[in-house]
Amino acid sequence: MMNFKTAGFPRFFMSLFIALAVVGTTVSSSVAMAEDDELLNILGAGGAGAKTKGGESRLMKTIQTVQGRVTAEQNIFVQFFDKGEFDKALYQWPAAFDSSAFAATPSGRALNALVLFKNGIQVTALEMLLAIDSPKKIDEDILKRWREVAPDNAPVWAAINTAVWNQAWTDVFGIGAEVRVRGRQVFAANQVDAVRELIKKTQVDTRERAWLSWQLVIALAQGEDPGVAGKALAVLMKAPNNPVSEDLMTMTAARLLFQNGFLDAAYKYYERVPKTSDYWFDAQEEMAWSQIRKGEPQNAMALTKTLVAPAFTSQVGPEPFFLRSLAQIKVCDYPSVVATLNNFRERFKPRASELKKLAESADTPAVTRLVARLKQGPAKLTDLGADASLLPRFVTRDSTLLQNVLTEKTLEAEAKLAGDLYARSLAGGTAQVGFQARLEFFKKAVDTRTQAARSATFGRVKVLATEEVEEITAMLQKLHIVEAELLQQISMAGRVISSSQGASSVKVGTTGSQARDKVWFPAEGETWFDEYANYKVDVKKGCSAAASSSSLKR
Repeated sequence: MMNFKTAGFPRFFMSLFIALAVVGTTVSSSVAMAEDDELLNILGAGGAGAKTKGGESRLMKTIQTVQGRVTAEQNIFVQFFDKGEFDKALYQWPAAFDSSAFAATPSGRALNALVLFKNGIQVTALEMLLAIDSPKKIDEDILKRWREVAPDNAPVWAAINTAVWNQAWTDVFGIGAEVRVRGRQVFAANQVDAVRELIKKTQVDTRERAWLSWQLVIALAQGEDPGVAGKALAVLMKAPNNPVSEDLMTMTAARLLFQNGFLDAAYKYYERVPKTSDYWFDAQEEMAWSQIRKGEPQNAMALTKTLVAPAFTSQVGPEPFFLRSLAQIKVCDYPSVVATLNNFRERFKPRASELKKLAESADTPAVTRLVARLKQGPAKLTDLGADASLLPRFVTRDSTLLQNVLTEKTLEAEAKLAGDLYARSLAGGTAQVGFQARLEFFKKAVDTRTQAARSATFGRVKVLATEEVEEITAMLQKLHIVEAELLQQISMAGRVISSSQGASSVKVGTTGSQARDKVWFPAEGETWFDEYANYKVDVKKGCSAAASSSSLKR
């Protein structure tokens, strides 16, 4: 042993060395005690003063409340979860909770869904959560975490199946989430009260309130109170944050006026729909019906001349042909009636054949391209190019179809994430043998859900195709009636001429062309787009002959 005196070590430094040795021993002892305390805390044996951080202790407490002792695998899961390593937490779930009492409880199911949500499998996870009937039985800390990741304005609510919503979840996520889910339902005329109650839950001047107000207008219009529907629509047309297009609201206003017999007012609203709108052809058709109802068939002929033009085959339905033939027979333009009937057969016989095939199987290249286009957002029929002639004419306007496509898009992204999770699980995660097979099973379940969404999209296209075939069939039956009337009138033509005693009626067309739209065309064989909707028809020597004084005496 060194002798400090013999080594000439100064007394001051010797005292300092001894002091430092004592301090070092004390510090080493304190570190050891701290490590012992941490070990005791982790193992849950640190006594009343032992605490863990924030959510960890709450999650542990939740598990302990249900099953008592927390297992080592569950401890590993909680550590992954609290560190934000959610993919590892997902891989650890089977080892931690398979066959455990906790996993079958509402809190366990909610936690399992939360882990999926944190991994990006949001629609599937949220629907799993909403399948829990009693949200009040879920631990409050877990519900708090859910509210943080899925606030009522989260985009995922727009993709949730409306059928899974349970009123008990309104207390958890708020009215905004309920409205975003249930507001996408299609409400019938007998559900007006349900829509009104839902509107009361919304905030003023919000997108959700405007959308529900639109649903109320539709429900009222389908019922026996179109006057109230008109008042509700008038309020909606002035509302901010309105998701409904102005053209659609204008068309609806015109239809409500038409339904109530205000033909001139309805006509003015129809005229507001621009040519660039997908609703322009509908507006022209309904304007023609207004003219028929007013007893001005020549004006209906002028309007329908545009609708039956070959250039608009994919955008115009069969009804304008019936309307045009009806107007033509009213003025006894028999050759034109025959031409309209032949034109109808030539156009709609092949179209009905194609639509029948589509109604049986919608898995066609044209539908595939349509779905790809709609995944980018709303589109017009003209955006589909040549495919428009192979599809039902309302495919780009159908809100149900668009919603199905957007849901499919979201689920496709989830299926891709599930595949990535499966691939990453091969390199890490769990000590449980066969876990990858379990995760692959989950991946296949998500793929199946995605395929179901695609089937729903195809199913909606098939419904639209079927409805258009039925429309064509109904119009064909009406045209048979026009054809029978044509034959009857021709057989009585001589009697009509003799009774008129040479007098003739004159009907002057007043629709279509306006001074600012008039264009002179030197070539009669071609039609320019500016010429459409600017036709004018004057009918002379019609079959409604003016009665002479002699005929009145008889």
